[in-house]
Amino acid sequence: MFLNLIQIVFFNLFVWIIKPSLALGLSLLYYFTYSTIVFTDFILSLFVRDCDLRNKNFINNLRIKVNELRPYPGVYTSATDMITEKGYNLEIHQILTEDGYILTAWRMYKNIKKENKYPIILQHGLLDSSWSWFINNTNEQTLPYILADQGYDVWLANNRGNKYSMGHSKIPGVCYNKKYWDFSFDDIQRYDFKAIINHVKQASQKEKVIYIGHSQGSTQAFAYLSNHIDFQENLKCFIAIGPVIYVKNSKSLFLQFAVKSWIFEFTKIIGIPYFFVFDDSFNLKIGALCDMIPWIYRKILFTITNLICGYPLQNKIDLKKFGFMVSHEPGGTSTKTLVQWMQFYRNGTFSYFDYGKSNNILHYGQSIPPKYNVENLGQLKIPKYFYIGTKDVIADEKDLQKTIPLFDPSTLQIQMIHDYAHLDYVWAVDAHKKLYPNILQNIEQNQIF
Repeated sequence: MFLNLIQIVFFNLFVWIIKPSLALGLSLLYYFTYSTIVFTDFILSLFVRDCDLRNKNFINNLRIKVNELRPYPGVYTSATDMITEKGYNLEIHQILTEDGYILTAWRMYKNIKKENKYPIILQHGLLDSSWSWFINNTNEQTLPYILADQGYDVWLANNRGNKYSMGHSKIPGVCYNKKYWDFSFDDIQRYDFKAIINHVKQASQKEKVIYIGHSQGSTQAFAYLSNHIDFQENLKCFIAIGPVIYVKNSKSLFLQFAVKSWIFEFTKIIGIPYFFVFDDSFNLKIGALCDMIPWIYRKILFTITNLICGYPLQNKIDLKKFGFMVSHEPGGTSTKTLVQWMQFYRNGTFSYFDYGKSNNILHYGQSIPPKYNVENLGQLKIPKYFYIGTKDVIADEKDLQKTIPLFDPSTLQIQMIHDYAHLDYVWAVDAHKKLYPNILQNIEQNQIF
């Protein structure tokens, strides 16, 4: 009798007090965060060109005059215009995956002199986009420009959910539709990798492609090939820069903090389905502020980059271009994808998404998620080239000691790049001297039919 009374009291306490209080607290947190973003966006709009679209009041007219004196070069140029203005041909391709997601790929070339050569796919990393390959934006320093100038057919792919691949054949209003964002790394490797390869082959009318993956761009290839080893027949060679399978020993301070604080799991619970997916106008405002007040914003944003990816003391990023960078970056992804990367770190395994014991049984027929069949990667006979930075805190040495033995050493070449961190492969001002000549050599070696 007494126990029943206690149960009734606690049940009513939970239903009428605890649960409503939690719901109210989360709602208040959500609306406070949303209001803060809207207010910040309004303040920023007073300083950048977005106000041209608003009513011409005194403050806006004053701001326009200020911007005429300091136009923030590169910040307001769209990524595609930036490419075409340099004299390159650009095609925008829409790619439909088997599960209905619409991906975007940029096909870029100058004059395809090497018509009998294999097309080249550049696949970005986590939270990046196809634009991340253009950070330096000079013909001498930018890998896509270098390849196009050599006469190659260059394809820059975008995974689902980043700022350039926001579409679905059946789900409407994808920006705010949680069903659209209910994808993980498992879906990226299962559908996006295959769809991109097959589309490039069909559009270029070639039997094979050369695949270059940065960070997660390499991981999604490893994952898909571990389950479909015969798919290697579609690849002439595989170039992995900053290759990642295991991240248990990552020294990224941000990653360590995110794992310990469960920040992405909490973000998912309160109903925020995506991360770092910003409206273009917001990126433009941040980019303009980096140029307006560089001593504050460049330092803050560069510090955040350091915490995530790590940089040597003598960094290789041109901070003068930071406003230009953040006006287009990051690309973003689903919160669920980031949660899975936290699981990779926390569990020390390369496994499918962990839904919890009961839901794992529904999804996989077992209480723990299955691991990827990485032992099959030893059957990957195509030429492979790994480029690894000595300062890379994401692709850590201890984790690489587990990764490298998975592959056939007779078809694998590894090159260490001194003093390179995880973004230096793409962002460094000297990558065109320390890295890209070797990649060009790898490509030339595999351009023989």
